[in-house]
Amino acid sequence: MNNGKKSFTLLELIIVIVVLALISVGTFKAIQMLYQRYSEVNTITKFSILSQTSLSQIGTLMYHRVPITAIGYSPSDGDFKQLADVDDSKYKIFEFINEAFNAKKHAYEDNVSKGYSSFIDLDASNKDTLTLVTKDFNITDINDTINHIFNTSQNLNKTVGIIFAGGLDEGDSGSDYNDSFGWHGHKHKKVFLIDKFKQVGQDANLTMNSDISGNKIYAKFYLSASAWGLARGADIDKNSNCLKNLNINDNTLLLFYNYRPWNNETFCADPHQDNTEQKAGGVSILAQNITAFKISETINHIEIKLQFSKPLFRGSDKNITITKQKVIF
Repeated sequence: MNNGKKSFTLLELIIVIVVLALISVGTFKAIQMLYQRYSEVNTITKFSILSQTSLSQIGTLMYHRVPITAIGYSPSDGDFKQLADVDDSKYKIFEFINEAFNAKKHAYEDNVSKGYSSFIDLDASNKDTLTLVTKDFNITDINDTINHIFNTSQNLNKTVGIIFAGGLDEGDSGSDYNDSFGWHGHKHKKVFLIDKFKQVGQDANLTMNSDISGNKIYAKFYLSASAWGLARGADIDKNSNCLKNLNINDNTLLLFYNYRPWNNETFCADPHQDNTEQKAGGVSILAQNITAFKISETINHIEIKLQFSKPLFRGSDKNITITKQKVIF
């Protein structure tokens, strides 16, 4: 008896299953492409933000550099050159001495000037006693600021050096650059140390170390409390104690700080430490996934280039790469 119902044949069922399978594959491919596109846009956006943030951080630090002190340093043999003279890719680590800009002259709520003005009263200074009269120089405020930033509890004769600005505010290196600023075991003939200091009203009398004898004294100076270093994980000693609690790899960009070349100190992960040097200072991570990093100097301005690169998503064989550049005058 025919009840009006019609059943699917086996062939028809197979055809339906095949069609559904094809639709599923097509849908999966479309979703996969959408996800890949989303991952690509998301990764590029994140990289763009991270690269700009990293460049801004580096730019802020290097803006306050003592221009002539910037060097390129070779992790392979310990050689270094003034950054303006670096013409070889072996100089992969970049270092510079910064002015203590956080402690510079500023006004508090009571409108009392504190910090320092970077100027010397040449007429009031005394070459015979090696005494510099520094204008608007608040010893207590400068000490407190530097000790807070670098987590120390020392006085100015231990934490700072004075570098004269010279004729063009670049600093004075004299005839022998290598022995000017104390880099990597060399002498510091152009970084002058303070023996004693005394507050006199808003000014201060700084009695200098005898090394200042015979040198030109300029009206403007840089008060320097730290050298700073920038390097990728691939170019440092990753077994250093200062890195033990950090998650780093070859493509990690690191910032080293609070070490003083004029005190025979080098950064804490120096891969080519000389026996005369002491590793010192701290370190922080600036960025991850940095596959290329370069700083160069041309006509008195600094060019910074960063290249970020990582897989599109976990397990992907496609990399996303973005390169950013910043110029600092």
